[in-house]
Amino acid sequence: MEHELDIQAIRKDLGGITQAQLADAMGVDQSTVSNWENGQRPRGPARKLLLSLKREDFAAQSEAAQ
Repeated sequence: MEHELDIQAIRKDLGGITQAQLADAMGVDQSTVSNWENGQRPRGPARKLLLSLKREDFAAQSEAAQ
Protein backbone atom coordinates (compact mmCIF):
# COMPACT_ATOMS: atom_id res chain seq x y z
CA MET A 1 0.00 0.00 0.00
CA GLU A 2 1.26 3.46 -0.88
CA HIS A 3 1.70 5.91 1.96
CA GLU A 4 -0.09 9.23 1.69
CA LEU A 5 1.89 12.24 0.59
CA ASP A 6 1.60 15.48 2.54
CA ILE A 7 1.70 17.93 -0.35
CA GLN A 8 1.75 20.99 1.92
CA ALA A 9 4.79 19.58 3.72
CA ILE A 10 6.45 18.87 0.38
CA ARG A 11 5.86 22.48 -0.71
CA LYS A 12 7.30 23.72 2.59
CA ASP A 13 10.36 21.48 2.19
CA LEU A 14 10.83 22.90 -1.30
CA GLY A 15 11.33 26.37 0.13
CA GLY A 16 7.74 27.35 0.77
CA ILE A 17 6.69 27.37 -2.87
CA THR A 18 3.09 28.13 -3.74
CA GLN A 19 0.56 25.72 -5.16
CA ALA A 20 0.84 27.60 -8.46
CA GLN A 21 4.64 27.21 -8.54
CA LEU A 22 4.40 23.49 -7.85
CA ALA A 23 1.67 23.10 -10.46
CA ASP A 24 3.76 24.95 -13.05
CA ALA A 25 6.80 22.79 -12.34
CA MET A 26 4.74 19.62 -12.70
CA GLY A 27 2.72 20.68 -15.72
CA VAL A 28 -0.65 20.50 -13.98
CA ASP A 29 -3.28 23.06 -13.00
CA GLN A 30 -3.12 24.75 -9.61
CA SER A 31 -6.51 23.19 -8.89
CA THR A 32 -4.92 19.75 -9.21
CA VAL A 33 -2.39 20.61 -6.49
CA SER A 34 -5.24 21.95 -4.37
CA ASN A 35 -7.15 18.69 -4.88
CA TRP A 36 -4.07 16.72 -3.79
CA GLU A 37 -3.88 18.79 -0.62
CA ASN A 38 -7.55 18.12 0.06
CA GLY A 39 -7.51 14.35 -0.12
CA GLN A 40 -7.23 13.30 -3.74
CA ARG A 41 -4.10 11.18 -4.17
CA PRO A 42 -1.57 11.93 -6.88
CA ARG A 43 -0.96 8.81 -8.94
CA GLY A 44 1.52 7.36 -11.36
CA PRO A 45 4.09 9.75 -12.82
CA ALA A 46 2.85 12.71 -10.73
CA ARG A 47 3.44 10.78 -7.52
CA LYS A 48 6.93 9.75 -8.62
CA LEU A 49 7.78 13.31 -9.62
CA LEU A 50 6.57 14.68 -6.27
CA LEU A 51 8.83 12.24 -4.46
CA SER A 52 11.83 13.24 -6.57
CA LEU A 53 11.57 17.04 -6.32
CA LYS A 54 14.32 18.85 -4.47
CA ARG A 55 14.67 22.39 -3.17
CA GLU A 56 17.41 23.04 -5.74
CA ASP A 57 14.86 22.46 -8.50
CA PHE A 58 13.22 25.73 -7.43
CA ALA A 59 16.30 27.77 -6.48
CA ALA A 60 16.72 29.30 -9.94
CA GLN A 61 13.01 30.09 -10.07
CA SER A 62 13.07 31.98 -6.77
CA GLU A 63 16.31 33.81 -7.67
CA ALA A 64 14.78 34.97 -10.95
CA ALA A 65 11.78 36.37 -9.09
CA GLN A 66 13.98 38.61 -6.92
